Amino acid sequence: MTAGLSAALTVLIVKGPADPLRPSTPEDGVGPLTRRRYWVDIEGATRAPEDVATEWRDHLADHAPKWLAWFRGLDHPVPPVRQGDRLWIQMVGVRRGRVVIEHVDALGFRARTLRLHPDAGTSDFRVYPGEQPGRMVLQVESLMRTNSAFDRLAYILGVHAAQRRCWELTLTSVARFAGGRIESRGHESLEMPHMAHSYTLPDLPDVRIGSTSETVS
Repeated sequence: MTAGLSAALTVLIVKGPADPLRPSTPEDGVGPLTRRRYWVDIEGATRAPEDVATEWRDHLADHAPKWLAWFRGLDHPVPPVRQGDRLWIQMVGVRRGRVVIEHVDALGFRARTLRLHPDAGTSDFRVYPGEQPGRMVLQVESLMRTNSAFDRLAYILGVHAAQRRCWELTLTSVARFAGGRIESRGHESLEMPHMAHSYTLPDLPDVRIGSTSETVS
């Protein structure tokens, strides 16, 4: 490794970007735009979908495996987690990340990466109620590019497996709270020039980053 490359990696991993708390979009990243989905299908749930969504949002830090993704509040202790709140993440013990909760509704929430994050884009955490009582699908869906060429290489070499394991364990934990049993689970990864989240957000007024707004009740 050359001295120049070593210095660049030190800035990237240790110091981070010059504007670490600016919201980022896939246009800030490199490599292909990728949509990743992870889901579990639950039968016989004993809690309402809205209660599961609220628990998931407010206690994401408890449901995610801390050895893979340790969440904390950046603006205030969590819970609660509301629209406009920023979260601090330590990933696999070494990589730092920051996100902002850009949307909250009765059945889910969406987080956007800030510049200090290995990815650039959004992740949607959603509960889809089934047609029959007690049936629901829990889904994590990300729409992102990697933040840098180094992060792209790290993803290819193994970070993708850690990311998948993180969300599988998170979904299992949230499913345990919902009650019932997991009938099936799955994941997919698609790389395409133009893609959107499977859930489309309604048009809502902007919320200042770092502020707190009321959640849907």
